[in-house]
Amino acid sequence: MDSDAQLWSWSKDYSFPSDMNIAHNLIEEIIEQIESSGWSNKEKFAVNMALEEALINAIQHGNCSDPSKQVHFSCRLNGQRIYVRVEDEGSGFDPNAIPDPTDPQHIMVASGRGVLLIKSFVSRVQWNENGNVLEFEKERSS
Repeated sequence: MDSDAQLWSWSKDYSFPSDMNIAHNLIEEIIEQIESSGWSNKEKFAVNMALEEALINAIQHGNCSDPSKQVHFSCRLNGQRIYVRVEDEGSGFDPNAIPDPTDPQHIMVASGRGVLLIKSFVSRVQWNENGNVLEFEKERSS
């Protein structure tokens, strides 16, 4: 998904222990970069939600909140697009096997909403075959 030909104005590659406080600081840093690139409040909200859900899933579900396990994070940004890659050290999952949380049969099930939110807030999303690496892109609106 990340193209070497793409010109990025800002990038970050970072590995950190499974800690949501560190993740929130990382999200704040990225949102500041998006603001400085002139993205709208709606687009900032969408990126913030996708980042939050991706990092929660990696830390809590992938790494089981184990601080000895790392989250590996990459982000590329320019004025028109953001690319994010999140990898956890867990065994992975099948994103296609998650029941639709909007289905009345699953409306009271607590899990699965994060994947739905990520898909609804970004332009492109994909997981690797093991399900422990998430990549997404969000393009700015015209």
